[in-house]
Amino acid sequence: MQSAPETARHPGGSENTRTKISKLLTGFWPSEVRAIHACRVFLQRESDCKITIAEALDAWEGRIGKKWRAEKMRLDGQMQLREIEQHKSQIAEKEGKDLDWEEAAQDWIERHSKAWRDWWESQPASCPDTAFCP
Repeated sequence: MQSAPETARHPGGSENTRTKISKLLTGFWPSEVRAIHACRVFLQRESDCKITIAEALDAWEGRIGKKWRAEKMRLDGQMQLREIEQHKSQIAEKEGKDLDWEEAAQDWIERHSKAWRDWWESQPASCPDTAFCP
């Protein structure tokens, strides 16, 4: 007798299934993971059938991901430049130092880039295509 698939026995998905999905999505930024999941939903609606995360990743890498990443890099760069400009102004205001742009950028990177990246990736605006980021 054949047993039901793991996800059928556990409606919310099995721990094993979640672990496999997590491993497939390792290395992607959180905003890209959200976009890949949205892509999967879109593909399921388009095809009117269940799409696995592996199939969604294939479609993502084959048709969507390259353009999405290029736009994401552009958007992230713009936002980082804005943050560095604000940091430069704040240093001048609060500390009375007039840093040149390179010094301000290096200071911002050392002090704030990690926390900013973590925050930025959780924001809906960090996704360049709102169709792919809920």
